[in-house]
Amino acid sequence: MTKSLPDKYIRKAIYNAINNIVVDGKTIKCYDYRVTGKTIPDYYTIITTQTNQVIKSNKCEDAWQSSVLIDIFTKYNGTGNTGSRVFADNILDAVKTATDNLTLDVASGLSIVWQHQSFPNDLVSLTNTENVFRKFLRIEFYIN
Repeated sequence: MTKSLPDKYIRKAIYNAINNIVVDGKTIKCYDYRVTGKTIPDYYTIITTQTNQVIKSNKCEDAWQSSVLIDIFTKYNGTGNTGSRVFADNILDAVKTATDNLTLDVASGLSIVWQHQSFPNDLVSLTNTENVFRKFLRIEFYIN
C-alpha cells in the first residue's frame, strides 16, 4: 500500500477538535497516549489505542479502515460518595459533538469517506481516597 498510515493525521484532527474545550466552565486538556506535566489534572481526555486495516475492496486503490479510542477521565478526591458521573457525561457529549465531522490534513493525501461513533462501557473505580469515572468514545473511519 502506498498511502500513508492515517494514525498521526487522525490524532491531529481529534486533538485540534477537542483540546481545551470548555465544559461546565472548566477547560479540558487533551493528551496523546499519556498525561504529562508535574501535576496530573482531575479531568482530561486522552487519545489512546488506534487500529488500522488495509481494505482491498477494488483493484484501483486500497483504503484504510481505522479506529481510535478517546478516554474521558474525571477524578474526585475524598471518601464516600464524592463527585458524579454527570461531568464525565457532559465532557463526552462535548467530545462527541466536536469530533462528529472530522477532516484530515490535506497534506496527508487522505480523506475520510465515513466515520462512525460508538460508546463502549464506562469504567468506575472507587477507592478509599478517590472516585474515578471514565467514559469512552470509539470512532471508526473508512479512509481513502
